[in-house]
Amino acid sequence: MTRSNSGTITTANETVGGQFANKVTELVDNLGKALVAFTLDADVSTVGRWARGVSLPKNLDVERRIENFHRVYRFLTTEDGKTPERSAHEVRAWLMGVNPHLDDVSPAEAIRDGDYRAVMAAARAYAAGG
Repeated sequence: MTRSNSGTITTANETVGGQFANKVTELVDNLGKALVAFTLDADVSTVGRWARGVSLPKNLDVERRIENFHRVYRFLTTEDGKTPERSAHEVRAWLMGVNPHLDDVSPAEAIRDGDYRAVMAAARAYAAGG
């Protein structure tokens, strides 16, 4: 438990839940709930609960999927971590399209299947113009 300057007590679960909620919210706001649900292998209502911070992912695989999906999204939208490189619309199209670097599987499907390293390599190739 931690106490903020305002006197609010926050448990470790609330902090972790807030981190996931922020990441899922950013993904949903920019990519849409259906694509996020597909990529995270969850139903749309569950993704909504995660985004609102009402519930936490139930297992480590889902947590990894959220972390890696968010990492790829942020890499493509802000390669240097500061300035926008690509629009969310462009990243959404890239995530849904077949990808030759992933044996013609979409990056969203590859993330869903846990192939995070290959997706990040494909994202780097895309960012480099390939």
